[in-house]
Amino acid sequence: MLNEWRTNVWLALEFLVVSVVLWYICDYFYASMRTYFAPLGFEYDHCYELTMYDIPETSPEYRPEYANDSAQSEAFREILRRLKQMPEIEAAAYSNNARPFNGSNSGITMGYDSVTGNALRRFATPDFPIIYRYRGANGESPEELAAQLEEGKMLLSDNFFSSSSREPLPSVRELKDAGKKIHYVDYKINGEHPEAQIGSALVPVRYDEFSDWSAFALQDVCRDGFHPDKAMVWYYNELTVRVRPEHDHDIAAKLMAAAPDYLHVGNNLLTNVSSLDDIRRNFQRSTTTQLRNYSAGMGFMMINIFLGLLGTFWFRTQQRVNEIAIRRVNGATRRGIFGRLIGEGVLLLALVTPLAVAADCLLTHYDICAYYGAHHSTALRIAVCAGTSFVLMALMVIAGIWFPARRAMRIEPAQALSIDN
Repeated sequence: MLNEWRTNVWLALEFLVVSVVLWYICDYFYASMRTYFAPLGFEYDHCYELTMYDIPETSPEYRPEYANDSAQSEAFREILRRLKQMPEIEAAAYSNNARPFNGSNSGITMGYDSVTGNALRRFATPDFPIIYRYRGANGESPEELAAQLEEGKMLLSDNFFSSSSREPLPSVRELKDAGKKIHYVDYKINGEHPEAQIGSALVPVRYDEFSDWSAFALQDVCRDGFHPDKAMVWYYNELTVRVRPEHDHDIAAKLMAAAPDYLHVGNNLLTNVSSLDDIRRNFQRSTTTQLRNYSAGMGFMMINIFLGLLGTFWFRTQQRVNEIAIRRVNGATRRGIFGRLIGEGVLLLALVTPLAVAADCLLTHYDICAYYGAHHSTALRIAVCAGTSFVLMALMVIAGIWFPARRAMRIEPAQALSIDN
């Protein structure tokens, strides 16, 4: 190897470039799959969104007695009561920018001491945790969380302050245990930031299956110091239900059949029922298509890398037919020759790998790689992807050496030595 150092230097440079490119591909798939298969923090099976139509004043169906906020909010609450009375419905709730796969966001900033955290704000009526099976970080059930919302408490995800910071900040559970007071940062009352009444810390709830964005605050705006009628009318624009599993068949048709009479309250009329499965599919279609296209492109790139390395070592081994013949004449075994040839390629790869890992660390440090979490520059992630890249390249090297070397073994030494290379 030392005698052929010029050739090996160029081969080492090829290894370095290919290793970094292959690591980038592995990192993309690692980040994508790790994100996709991570726990969502919620369940959406048997869930449906009901689209309510506001009858305009120009319509003969319009009822002017429901024009004020008080009457209109009572109509909203009556719709909830009627839905909950249906034997098919387990829970029903209004919300704002809260249901999964919605694409609409609002934020909230909370603080303790001199630390602030900004995350998603989700307004919802108390049954919301029951619909999507939210869980408390200490094991609280959806029903217990719903009761806390009923009391006017704000529920923060356990990672509210730590999710967007590279610093090791405490979780919401630790803050509560330490007796920390949490306050609003968005506004002041009489020159002071008002404190929030905090309930249980929640298990983080992800935005969708391709995002790790999971920090949020959940509260019922009607029970948190706001005017309840105005809040109900002006804030809540989503209506979702959870259907009992045994009744989850033709539920859309049943609800639409009840729309003209039973679910027509005031100037609100049910016009559509959408499954969360369909909403999820439509919401994530562009991301799914992009991931599929990226996967196809990177798969094609990996095939080219494989063929390139295979061709390089195939050609390199074929040029050593005379050497193989001389070793056989001098008593070398087939296994020994295979071991030497393959060992040279793998050793060269191993010598280059630390340099490639250093380049991988730089790519990760400067965020020139697939995004995964606020604390995505992890040693485990780099090690897994670097190890996978090394194994894949080692297999390519072995394949590039094995087949031509095996073919060379079948040539008689006298015939091999007579070949003009």
